Amino acid sequence: MAFLDNSGDIILDAVLTETGRRRMAAGKFKISKFALSDDEINYALYNKNHPSGSTYADLEILQTPILEATTEVNLYTGLLSLSNLNILYMPELLQNEKLNGDAVKQKNNTIYVSVNSETQAAIDTGFGTGYNVLAGQTGGGSMIILESCINNADVSMTSTNQDSYIVSTNMLDTSLSVTFNNNFITYPLGIAATATFANNTDGSWAGSIGTLSSITSLSPSERDDFSTATATMVKAGVYTQEGATVDATAYVKSSGIVGSMTAINVAVDPALTTTTGQTADSRWSKFGSTGQTITSLAGTYSTLPTTLELMTDNSGATLALPITLIKQDTTS
Repeated sequence: MAFLDNSGDIILDAVLTETGRRRMAAGKFKISKFALSDDEINYALYNKNHPSGSTYADLEILQTPILEATTEVNLYTGLLSLSNLNILYMPELLQNEKLNGDAVKQKNNTIYVSVNSETQAAIDTGFGTGYNVLAGQTGGGSMIILESCINNADVSMTSTNQDSYIVSTNMLDTSLSVTFNNNFITYPLGIAATATFANNTDGSWAGSIGTLSSITSLSPSERDDFSTATATMVKAGVYTQEGATVDATAYVKSSGIVGSMTAINVAVDPALTTTTGQTADSRWSKFGSTGQTITSLAGTYSTLPTTLELMTDNSGATLALPITLIKQDTTS
């Protein structure tokens, strides 16, 4: 990885991924869409008082060295063209870790997904409840809770702000695309449209997530070995209630108004769910790590890290969610 000199010319530097090279060799390579971002730009370099005049105010930005092209695509701040000038804030997609009894919490910068119940029990004993989800579980345990929101404390948690900044600007998300590695995950699970995320006028929780259902209608992703499914999101009703004994921030991660929420889980390939004493699938050692000791957990474990790539339908908010499939190998 190196920087390209951007001091005088506009540079177009492009490389093909392995899939791109394979398609070019087969005569099937075609650019159908592209995305732009400003990840490398530091807007603090804009100098409206430039000694050479206002026309040079953005000179330092335009001449910022840029990284060479890479096949690892991570656009954290993609650029958008918005025709609606009433859009003042763009929603973000956040993982909610606050709904006690429902929301799974990250541990060691990942979400642990136990592939069988004995692993779930071992993690609950070592970490405490709420730090792993049981793969394929439809209810009665922790879930991955997500919220599409304006994460800005200047936009208070009121229904008026929800209507003004999210609903009226067509930024209320109603579905979530979930892209996953189908070498390990068979399908995600999602909520029904009847699920609710809301609080009462006294501030107490009034939501009802219900049970999750398998989402087996899948479409191939643009990358080999990845599939995409669509999960439902529902409009949230979590607001700051006057005189409430419980503040709305007890239920949501956002510091501003939440538009919609959802809950998901994943089902894994049954071959990965073997218990202690059974012969483990070779993918644990090929793509992950085996025989690991993890602080606070008894025994040894196999882990397999992967990522859920999430995107909402209307606002286009994205989130790359790190998850780790985990299986107990030995109990002591």
